[in-house]
Amino acid sequence: MLIECDNCNALVRGEEVGHYMIHNPYDPMDAQKYTLCKCPQCFSPLLAEQDLDMDQYLNETYWGRIKKIYPNNLFHINPVIPEKLQKALLECIQCFKADANTATAIMCRRTLEGFCSLKGVEEKSLEKSIKKLKELSLINEQLYEWANQLRLVGNEAAHNIESDFSATDAKDILDFTIAILDFTYSFKDKFDKFKERITKRKSS
Repeated sequence: MLIECDNCNALVRGEEVGHYMIHNPYDPMDAQKYTLCKCPQCFSPLLAEQDLDMDQYLNETYWGRIKKIYPNNLFHINPVIPEKLQKALLECIQCFKADANTATAIMCRRTLEGFCSLKGVEEKSLEKSIKKLKELSLINEQLYEWANQLRLVGNEAAHNIESDFSATDAKDILDFTIAILDFTYSFKDKFDKFKERITKRKSS
């Protein structure tokens, strides 16, 4: 399985050593798989968790996205975030770990552009795309403020050679980028589905 090795600071194809599964006897879809791997490069231990999921089109179960639970990451990437954005965030994290603070800001801006694109919003500028996200209620006022600030610091990092970002700045930029995606794909989607269920229950 592809998993991030903090020691190598890279995505590696972990070699499985063993796995353990937990099943809920009352719910066949409530199951977790824990896989112990070793990094093929430095041989460090890596522990991953996966939830059982369902392919609605093929009506088949499969083990979902990989969440590394050991060693603990400084930054947690929610497995419900689309894979393309997860890869973009991993690049941001690699820049941060390499003390490339300006590159971290630029990569976070790029990730934000990818987020807009995956949401079907591709205006002539990132500024307009972020505004469109808010108009479509895909992000709220708070996330709009965060996203717009990330856009501004990303612009500064990309176009102003005099700009100087500290490690604290870079970490905050990365934290806010992850928070926007986490909230949108986890809490907002979950809340929208919850409201839909409640509405259907009241109407029936």
